[in-house]
Amino acid sequence: MPDPQPLRILIVDDEPGIREMCVAIGRGLGLACVEAESAEEALPQAENDPPELVLADLRMGEMTGLELLAEFKKRSPRTEVSLMSAYGSIECAVEAMRLGAYDFIVKPFRVEKVRLILERMAERARLSREAQPTDGGALSGTDWTKAAPNLSTDLEELERLTVQRVFQQVDGDKEQAQRLLGISRATLYRKIKRYGIQTRQSGEKVPVRVVRGERERMILLSQI
Repeated sequence: MPDPQPLRILIVDDEPGIREMCVAIGRGLGLACVEAESAEEALPQAENDPPELVLADLRMGEMTGLELLAEFKKRSPRTEVSLMSAYGSIECAVEAMRLGAYDFIVKPFRVEKVRLILERMAERARLSREAQPTDGGALSGTDWTKAAPNLSTDLEELERLTVQRVFQQVDGDKEQAQRLLGISRATLYRKIKRYGIQTRQSGEKVPVRVVRGERERMILLSQI
């Protein structure tokens, strides 16, 4: 049965094709989709009717996705925000998580990947909606922090997850991973060795090593 009041998602990207794709995914999940081509356009739209979900590009216009994320978390702490970028680095991903992002999506992305992330974001937003006080008032940022699990984040663990996610998306290709992570070849090889990442050998695709309990740890980290 569809929600009596669909969750509202704001999709922010300066590429019309990306917005169109994300809108199609969102509508397929029963979300009410609103678009903006820049952070500067998105913030005024959100003032009168704050979205419960935001999917935004990292680089667009003068205001970055990280700055937009920080603004949303300041104005509306319960809004779930995920960032996406073709130029993401480890530092950007870690900073996004530190600022409260639900996830960091590396472009080009698979439709199923985005659909899964939006499904999880929507589920959290529905739980947040149900947790609204009965008098109709909104929980403040402080109240919401107390209501949510108090999980600690280890930056090294976030870095490991970021490197692993990138290698999963490029099927273990070192050259693509280096470009997407924005690090030197020497640094890449140190991180491969440090985190036990399995890479592609001699042009052959290999299955990416999956750590037992990894899915659960990724979900916990995304909830911080």
